Amino acid sequence: MFRIRSMKLIACCAALVFSLGERAAHAEVTERHEKVVNEVFQRLLAVMETPDGWEVWPPEVTVVDKGFANAFAGFRTEDGVDVPYVEITVTTVEEIADYDPDTLAFTLGHELGHLFFDHNHQSVEFREKFGDKLQTIRLACNREQELEADLFGMQLAFKAGYSRQGLIKDLHAWRENTTPYCRFEGLSVNHPTWEDRATFLFDDERQKSLWRSLSSFQTGVMFLENQHHLHAQVCFENVTVEFPECYEAWANLGYSLLMQYCDGLDAEDLKNFNIGHLVVGGFYRRPGSLEPTVRGVDPDLWFEAVGAFREALRLKERLGLKDDLLMVKANLAVAYLIHPAGKDVGQAEQWFDEVFTALRNNPEDSQLDPLVHASILINSGSARGFDSDLVVQTLGLLAEAKTKRGNDLVAEALETALQFNQARALTTSGDPANQLTALALFEKYLDGMTSASSWWPIAYEQYVQLSEAVGKAPKKESEFKQLGIKDWRPITAVELADGKTIGLSQPLNEVLKTLGPADVEIPVIEGKNIKYYKYEDLGITILATREVLAVILDSEKAPAVKIQRPGLGGDDATLEMGMNRGVLEGLLGSDWDVEITNLFQLDELHQLYRDLGLAVQFEDGVVSELVISVVPLK
Repeated sequence: MFRIRSMKLIACCAALVFSLGERAAHAEVTERHEKVVNEVFQRLLAVMETPDGWEVWPPEVTVVDKGFANAFAGFRTEDGVDVPYVEITVTTVEEIADYDPDTLAFTLGHELGHLFFDHNHQSVEFREKFGDKLQTIRLACNREQELEADLFGMQLAFKAGYSRQGLIKDLHAWRENTTPYCRFEGLSVNHPTWEDRATFLFDDERQKSLWRSLSSFQTGVMFLENQHHLHAQVCFENVTVEFPECYEAWANLGYSLLMQYCDGLDAEDLKNFNIGHLVVGGFYRRPGSLEPTVRGVDPDLWFEAVGAFREALRLKERLGLKDDLLMVKANLAVAYLIHPAGKDVGQAEQWFDEVFTALRNNPEDSQLDPLVHASILINSGSARGFDSDLVVQTLGLLAEAKTKRGNDLVAEALETALQFNQARALTTSGDPANQLTALALFEKYLDGMTSASSWWPIAYEQYVQLSEAVGKAPKKESEFKQLGIKDWRPITAVELADGKTIGLSQPLNEVLKTLGPADVEIPVIEGKNIKYYKYEDLGITILATREVLAVILDSEKAPAVKIQRPGLGGDDATLEMGMNRGVLEGLLGSDWDVEITNLFQLDELHQLYRDLGLAVQFEDGVVSELVISVVPLK
């Protein structure tokens, strides 16, 4: 829905079309389609003011058969005159609106909004002026246009007498029938998320809070999936503030805190715990109830994580939830295996026992997601030990998980951890055949796991000891796959000196509440809601619309930026202003590994590390500016 058509040629021109949802089978345009669309369209036009700038008005509306759900606004040039039009697809009428006039009114009203504000010509002018440069700015302007058209379409539909229920039905239909993406992922596309669009439209504070929290939850899940645990923590904290009874948010908050605690553990810490390889993955993907800077043990993070998990369990009891919260209990077991005061086997066993009892006795729990189930088995085996039955069961679950699209990488990571634990168990068996098998498993693990993981040096040490015990020469560390310059987690947030976090896609009002008013606000494009917000004492400038697009570190007062290798407990490094160019390029790569691009201005070039989400400027051989931003492909 609501994909704008941007015409660039003088004759009939192609549109910028984006498919929403699965492609439907082609269906014939019937009189019924045309009748309901035309009736709604004419009713909207009857109460709409004639916009400036169009020599021909009103536009025509056409039902088209494109095989997917969408609607378009555009113009074609006839005899030197731009003629506006609106198109809506058969699939939209049938599957999104179900022929309901109230639902169609908001889709068609939105497209009329694009024509009223002349967004099509604005998009053409932007491309003519900037070409394919300044992609971050262009997409931000597009998203602002969508919100402007949303508001116009809603007000026009209400003015024409269509119902609020139609708006709600329309939003839910598009949200359920389109490919979902979160607010952070939305920085790379030209439309806001449906959750953020609903937040913008509703004036009822309860509705705004609900949609805002849905958006924060989905964004937090994406950060967890990509190991951005601090940024995820901020998202889930926001949800728990607005909806304290959202147990999934408490569970995920605990998970994000526990993962930060784990990221602070080094190899020596893990040796002291004397456990096998732990794995990650136990968090909620959807909120059904809504629809460390220094390495080493950080007790505060551990207790915060456990407190959040226990709050989720308290809510289960108080609200009488059917969900047994097995992921929460399994994560608590893991937490007690790495207790700051030392491994607490008794508490870990208690939680693991509750999980396995439920898996045996409760049919619903036995249908647990195979990746989550496999991670529980691997983590329990890290404490209890691995036998052949446990390995077979875990491998079976991972094979099942791989049959589902998008699970391959996570399943492979769990298989790699299982190799470490199998090798560790077989090493102590005393059987020469088992020890040779363990040696092969260690080599497979060392070649498949990032060497930045805190478990890697432990595995290598045990591999060397086993090699010597069986009389074989061990491989050198350098013979295993080494980390490359691109093997870093992307940067999504900046942590300030006082511990406050500013993250990409974070709502601007949250930032202003956290930091206070900016010292200077500078518009980027006249007439557009996109500005620089400069904080002199912090050494940062924030580029934002209603959300943060970029954090620019541009003075010696700016905080350092921490980057971290993938994998639990991965090594980290620090980037900062004044850093020697050679040192930075040694970590991230030099001229052959970067793009030179215009980020926000045509007269400024940055060295862009796109996968990392970082752009850099140098002056006199040192870093003079660091930019944290998602830079879309051209």
